Amino acid sequence: MDLHKNVHHQPPLLKRQFAKLIAAVFASIALLTACKSTEQPPQYTYEASATAYDDVVNTQKSALKNGKLLLVVLGAQWCHDSTGLAKRFQTQEMQNILTSHYETIFVDVGLLEDRRAITQRFDYPTYYATPTVMIVDPASSALLNRASMAIWGRADSIALADYVDYFTKFAQLSDKQKLPMMNWQADPQVAAYDTQHAARLQKAYDLLGPLLQKDIAGEPPEGFYDLWKEVRGYRSDLQETMVKRAETQLEQNDNGKADAQVAPALRHYHPFSWESK
Repeated sequence: MDLHKNVHHQPPLLKRQFAKLIAAVFASIALLTACKSTEQPPQYTYEASATAYDDVVNTQKSALKNGKLLLVVLGAQWCHDSTGLAKRFQTQEMQNILTSHYETIFVDVGLLEDRRAITQRFDYPTYYATPTVMIVDPASSALLNRASMAIWGRADSIALADYVDYFTKFAQLSDKQKLPMMNWQADPQVAAYDTQHAARLQKAYDLLGPLLQKDIAGEPPEGFYDLWKEVRGYRSDLQETMVKRAETQLEQNDNGKADAQVAPALRHYHPFSWESK
């Protein structure tokens, strides 16, 4: 029905009622439009929490309940790549994917604080970069992107289209495609090695944390950047080696050769500069 048809031929009372009706309709449209225009995507930030581990556990439960994947991001507001990833997540393209397929939680690592309880829940020794992005099957706690996590250490330089492709790919994995990741298990010798070096890395983080705080405040201590570079090389090497191991083992699992695995040679690292003094 055309609301404007024959309006000038109606009695005055009906004209006034009709005018009120039209005004109400346009007011409703304006209100809906205003609400839509003020909708904002979640503001992804790394905020300190005294219950970070429990927060992750609760998000995992929510993911399981809602039939979604768990997405854990460990990072910090001072980290350029961490905030770069957060900005990409806030785009409409990523929101379409995240809201449909993931329960997402951002975990603040602060000044390189210990978050091994969280990473080891998913059979990963520690965080080797900020951000560290973990895509998890909530039912099994299997880490699905184990063999590609290292790329997110340079998150701010990754194109949005690559974000979309990456997170869409994992959202579309079938149960059969997830199986190699769900069957993944580190060799006991390798697991002990990784745990040992994760503890060593955390000690390095503990040393850098107070120095990092001064650097953020604009007063970098003498020698801080050299120490940072030294630790960065160590953590990058550790993660790169883990990725190569994971790629090999997942390929073996996928080909049904899990029993034929051979523990790789484990690299020896020289002492840090401060350890040798």
